Amino acid sequence: MIDELAKYPVSDLYGASNHSIVGGGRPSFLLPDVNDEYIAEYIKKVHEKKMEFSFLLNAPCMNNMETNSQYHKELIDYLQWITDIGADNVIVTIPFLIQIIKEQFPNLKVRVSTISHINSVNRAKFYEMLGADEITPDIMINRDFKTLNKIKKAVKCKIVLLLTDGCLFQCPFRHYHYNTLGHASQTHQQFERNYVDTCIINCSVIKFSNPEEVLKCRWVRPEDLSHYEDIGITDFKIAGRRMTTDWILRAVKAFSSRKYDGNLVDIIQGFSMSHGGLEQKDPNLTLSKTVGKESQSKLYIDNSKLDGFIEFFKKQNCVAMCDECNYCKEWAKKAVILNKEESEKYVRSLQAYIDDLKTSREFGISKKDSKIEKSNGFKWLPETERLFNELIELSPQQFQSIARMVIASLAEEKAKKRASLEVQNQDIVSAFIEGTPGPFQADMKDGLKKRGLLKE
Repeated sequence: MIDELAKYPVSDLYGASNHSIVGGGRPSFLLPDVNDEYIAEYIKKVHEKKMEFSFLLNAPCMNNMETNSQYHKELIDYLQWITDIGADNVIVTIPFLIQIIKEQFPNLKVRVSTISHINSVNRAKFYEMLGADEITPDIMINRDFKTLNKIKKAVKCKIVLLLTDGCLFQCPFRHYHYNTLGHASQTHQQFERNYVDTCIINCSVIKFSNPEEVLKCRWVRPEDLSHYEDIGITDFKIAGRRMTTDWILRAVKAFSSRKYDGNLVDIIQGFSMSHGGLEQKDPNLTLSKTVGKESQSKLYIDNSKLDGFIEFFKKQNCVAMCDECNYCKEWAKKAVILNKEESEKYVRSLQAYIDDLKTSREFGISKKDSKIEKSNGFKWLPETERLFNELIELSPQQFQSIARMVIASLAEEKAKKRASLEVQNQDIVSAFIEGTPGPFQADMKDGLKKRGLLKE
């Protein structure tokens, strides 16, 4: 990848160990487990291609380890190692860590992470006062040209705009999400970096249910970089370090050429859990099986239909006016393509998993009966719902959330074939027989026989 990136106007690469005393913005299981010697050699190769390397230390919380004598010494030793192997910059979120670096490691340039949520002139000036050499602003102001222009004029440090972040606009999960990510990538984590990404699951439900939210996200098109250069921002960051080399190179090529013909999902992160193999790497088996249905939704953001989309944001105050405006909704009708039937199935599977999490069933605690995720228009009789929940218990616990979604969908299909919108017991029985995997068929049929639902 280094050799290929050197062919483009790339000035800097960034990365991190898969866990460290500080941690970062990705859970450990997503990152390659490379040793210190490999990292040092990697940085050497980056320098040979006349590029710089930034070391990520951007977790927003260290669980107060930074003020404990033992761990503080380990932190200083780690920063010394980062300096010794030749890193040019560190990307940091915690203000105190910036102060430590500027005081004790002045040769390291400090880039403040977007996780610091720098979204105003005053906040930018505070971080510059702390010692910031570069700032990556909060992505939520990526289309707030007035604020970006004022920040650029107010500080001397470099402004680096993050282009490829697909987080929800004014995302309610973002602060919590980065805290969980930080702890899931820290060496000294009492729960062994345990991590369940409830944030991205909820986020995906919103995006695949409301296509306009996909356009509200503050990503930037390759064709629109000139609008930022007009206000003096000339340095840009491409995020996606969990992605494949091909994905990264495709994104770099698109933004370097200021043009991309195709699906923006292929160069912007945040719209797909399957891009980059998250569902294969996540140790959570239930999530892996749930995400497997995502690709069938065929989310497509047609970049060719978005020429002129950015102009509106130069005069619109989205923070104050979003509830009064249908601009993104109207553009989504033209530019966002989604397989409605498959996306509804995918959303139901995610909601079933969320239901298992919020009712504590995923953690082996159950306080109330499960809810059935129903399609619009279908009626479930109370007796049928009770039977459904009883039969779900015959499935292995780790598969119950998936079984709930699959069997419910099959039962509704059976009712539909009968030209009925009322799901009856016979539909449930047929669905369980058809939808239960081979190894569990015998147990399922025994359970049906005991309840008098299947003849010997």
